[in-house]
Amino acid sequence: LLSCALFVRNPFGLVSLASMGILLVLAGWRLPPFWVGELYALLAATTCLNAITSIRVLFFVTEAIIGGVVRTSDATSMQDITKIPSWIWASIWMVLAFWMTAMGIFITVETKENDSAREALDEFRGEDHPLALAAELT
Repeated sequence: LLSCALFVRNPFGLVSLASMGILLVLAGWRLPPFWVGELYALLAATTCLNAITSIRVLFFVTEAIIGGVVRTSDATSMQDITKIPSWIWASIWMVLAFWMTAMGIFITVETKENDSAREALDEFRGEDHPLALAAELT
């Protein structure tokens, strides 16, 4: 909520971000651990994919007018500070975005050697839960 108050400048942004924050806290508090993990994975994947799809802005946009104020891109700001060209900064961030996305995929995708999936199925046996239905089919 503090970051909303410090960085968001319009009522819609304040209301929507504060609502999402409250919903995420409630979900983390009330949902079973399995679904908290799934929600976390969804948010992580969305963030990584957004980083990849937003890279073009760093390569092709040096400044934009936002709310009547001319603002430079992050890569251009880093170029001004370090004198390293903005395309190098954008390239570094693109490599990091791909690396983090790949690491997230490789870490979260479970293999047959990984027994945690079997343990999760055993935990939910007999319950009205999607994992319980999958366990009954196997």
